Amino acid sequence: MISVDNKPANAAPRNEDFTIGAYRRLLRLCLSSYTPASYGRIPWGERFVLWRHDCDYSLNRALALGRAEQEEGLNSTFFVNPHSEFYNLLERGQLAIVNELLRLGHEVALHFDGAFHATRSQEELHGQIHREAGLLEQFLGKRPAAFSFHNPSAFHLSCDDDSYGGLVNCYSRRFKTQVPYCSDSNGYWRFRRLSDVLSDASDPCLQVLTHPGWWQSRIMPPRQRVFRCAVGRARATMRLYDQALEDWNRENFAGAAASIRFLRSIDAKTFDALDYLWNTRRFATLFLELSCLHETQIRRVCKAILIREWQIPAAEVNGFLDQVGLDGLSLFKGVRGRSWLMTGEAHDETHRKWLEVRDRVAQGLPAVVDDVLEAGCVDLCARIESLAAWGRREAIHFDGLGHHEAVDVPADHRRGQHHAEELVVHGSREIAETSRDRWEAFKKQVEGMTGGARTQVTMAVG
Repeated sequence: MISVDNKPANAAPRNEDFTIGAYRRLLRLCLSSYTPASYGRIPWGERFVLWRHDCDYSLNRALALGRAEQEEGLNSTFFVNPHSEFYNLLERGQLAIVNELLRLGHEVALHFDGAFHATRSQEELHGQIHREAGLLEQFLGKRPAAFSFHNPSAFHLSCDDDSYGGLVNCYSRRFKTQVPYCSDSNGYWRFRRLSDVLSDASDPCLQVLTHPGWWQSRIMPPRQRVFRCAVGRARATMRLYDQALEDWNRENFAGAAASIRFLRSIDAKTFDALDYLWNTRRFATLFLELSCLHETQIRRVCKAILIREWQIPAAEVNGFLDQVGLDGLSLFKGVRGRSWLMTGEAHDETHRKWLEVRDRVAQGLPAVVDDVLEAGCVDLCARIESLAAWGRREAIHFDGLGHHEAVDVPADHRRGQHHAEELVVHGSREIAETSRDRWEAFKKQVEGMTGGARTQVTMAVG
């Protein structure tokens, strides 16, 4: 039951419980034993479940749960906080989410923040809840039936009348004493694990509280789930800013950070991460990340050339290149005989200079000043963009960046279980002798450059 004196019984976070897949299983388990009810129509004396959400961190995650519930056949109640510091109920996109929850058949109720009002008495509580219920009704066109306390204090929990301000009190005396309770507060099961409660199904009725921000697409610890909610919202805000300038045909002055903008349409997640590093001036980390991205891009482009133009089986290409410690520029020149840029040797010299800077930064040698590192980041972005454009123009039609264009092949191909002709993308379905001779000469050249050394680390590249 709900009580301020409750002491947590569990310490294990059970992160594996908090995925959308696990959530759907809980919904099915619930529906096999309980009938969902709403706070406006509680069938006292019958077997029911009140399935509710306190929306603390994310309305977007609330919508993900609401859609899953609608598909599984369970209607629930989403308690929204007009004073949330993680979302803005009056923002057009966020308000649209709440209206979508209503359209899906769910209820929307008030998540009341008593600390915001510094509520001192039950009389004040009546008026405050009445006013906030009116605010929700104004914007949603429907008055909420219930309220829940946000981070309730001992005083809030002592306010245990059946209703305040005309709304059902989820923490009333009757709920505390007659309806068993299970909550995922703080991102783990502090008391009873919900799957155990629903599997046992011995409670005659039940109030289940989940917080949408805890439920994500994959397993992660609670703080990381909140991080995703908060950072996802920040990124959405920046996308809104960028899109607004584009829509109004205005200049978007981003300074040197504009160098990375080309990545936004190719790999949005990588763009977001690097854009964050650039705008927080973490140039050493940014430089290393861009260097790694460029080296990976070069290797993937080289693989595409060997597989698609030279018609070498992918298993051979991957098996060889994933074990040789050759820098990207040398590898590319070994495959193509020249740089992808027209600047030739000058390009090579500059590239080598930045490789030396990369090694100094990676080894923690005396710091390179930020201005130099930022200039290096600008140069690396230009190289990455130019190689991407080159790869798209060439016969391989591959920029080395887009994950959907990976040059690898299925696992059974990598094990050599299919004939080489199945791996050919362009040209004859037979590997020409000239390509085979060229491949063998290339391998000897690479082994000569690396002294025959093979790395023991499998590189995670295409």
